[in-house]
Amino acid sequence: MLKEIAAEAERGEYTEFVYDTTCFGEPAEAESAEDIAAGIERAMALEARPVFLEGLAARLTELGTPCTAADENIMLAEVKRRYKDLLGIPCPRTVLEWVRGTTPGVTNRRNNYDLCCALEMDLRQTEDFFQKHFLTIPFNIKSRTDAVFMYTLYHKLPYSAAVRLLESSQGFVPQENAHTATSQILSAIITTADEKQFLRYLSAHCYNNEQQFQLARRLIREEVDILHSRLIEYDYEQRLSEERLGSLTIETLLGYKYQTETRLDRRTLPRRFTESLPNDVTLGRILNGNTASYDLLRKMLILLKFYNFYYEADNSEPNEIAGNLLDFCDELDATLDSCGFSKLYVCHPFDCLLMYCANSNEPIDALYSVINSGRK
Repeated sequence: MLKEIAAEAERGEYTEFVYDTTCFGEPAEAESAEDIAAGIERAMALEARPVFLEGLAARLTELGTPCTAADENIMLAEVKRRYKDLLGIPCPRTVLEWVRGTTPGVTNRRNNYDLCCALEMDLRQTEDFFQKHFLTIPFNIKSRTDAVFMYTLYHKLPYSAAVRLLESSQGFVPQENAHTATSQILSAIITTADEKQFLRYLSAHCYNNEQQFQLARRLIREEVDILHSRLIEYDYEQRLSEERLGSLTIETLLGYKYQTETRLDRRTLPRRFTESLPNDVTLGRILNGNTASYDLLRKMLILLKFYNFYYEADNSEPNEIAGNLLDFCDELDATLDSCGFSKLYVCHPFDCLLMYCANSNEPIDALYSVINSGRK
């Protein structure tokens, strides 16, 4: 989506190590408790790693304030100063809590962009920080906030311009349908130098979250239909009702019958893996067009693509395992990118575990084993 402007985040030495060992290490045996435990241990290590604080400390060090991820007081003081001196506003409590160790959220994305501006990041650096340290996609430009920061960073405008444009566009009403392709919106943003012209364009191409993810919803329905056709094929007694198909879909994807009292233990599985996993209710909400979070939609789409791909794939030989993994990642990345979702990132605990399972002789069974290891 943004290849015309910035390359994908480069892999650091640590990321390269995780990628090589997860995707191209010795294939895991789905029935091996030791193999499953090894994959989970790697993902738990990623979960425990303070990726945001590491990125913040590295950037502050680049800017002349040497510190490490453990230097909370130094980082707090410098971030507060930068908000006051460079942005002219006090640092929000939410961001201060991030510096104190809470996981950064992306619900109010302006907090994420403001911090990048306080850290004097350009477009490329902002994209990189979102992917590596916020663990989410940057510049979802069907969103008003993202479009404004994309515009100001691309045209190298000061932070005050972003504030001005956000205030001017505050009353824009989201359009009913996300009818314009992301590539067209991107083209308009990078070729429109006049702020008034940009605001006129933005007023006609401003979408809320539900409208932004119409393509994702359509692809989820298509993948669900594929999965349903397989379930119906083996329903020899033709007893599957529509309601039963919904619950069986979740059972097929996750490897256990979903029940409200069942919980996945975050002490044994990464929180970023367990949160927003789909269930009967949330699947129904997606299919009925009701509100669904970015994380839920992304995980639902990934799990469906994973199951439908590996239901057909032959992973009986090591070369086939590696080849199928590359094909799956390429196919899934293209789909995620088209939907405005982050591509697979091996340092994200959910993505890491999924790719670890893909690098096995029985990927679907391996994923079932991972999930069931955390049931309580």
